Amino acid sequence: MENTEEIRKKISRLILERGLNYAQVSLAIGKNIAYIQQYIKNGSPRRLGEVERHKLAQILHVDEQELTDLSLNVATYSATTINSEVLSLVIENIETWLTNRNISLEPHDKAELIKLIYMKVCGDSLDVAAGKVKDFIEIYNELRKAN
Repeated sequence: MENTEEIRKKISRLILERGLNYAQVSLAIGKNIAYIQQYIKNGSPRRLGEVERHKLAQILHVDEQELTDLSLNVATYSATTINSEVLSLVIENIETWLTNRNISLEPHDKAELIKLIYMKVCGDSLDVAAGKVKDFIEIYNELRKAN
């Protein structure tokens, strides 16, 4: 797998090969005009964000994996393969944390929080995680009833 410097060089080469410039690409991915130049020349940000990487891959007609040094081939987990005890502990800790801080969230907002944590733990994209939140909450509710 390539390191971040090699990836920057590759992106620069691909942009030029396609007859584009840094400013055009920056604007096309929804960033300020200097974003890609700063990324390639200064190494800032160190890695492209998920959304920017996805858009850039589409513009350059390459697989997203070519634009990162991190493996994007994360195993897909279903809610039923997640250890139910771990899931229960995570959700209980979220609820305790919210309660201790007198924070009240609507069920939808709790689901969003669970989804974000799931994304970080399992490495799934936002789209994949969104489809699993309902399953997580159903499993958790079943566990609470059983206890």
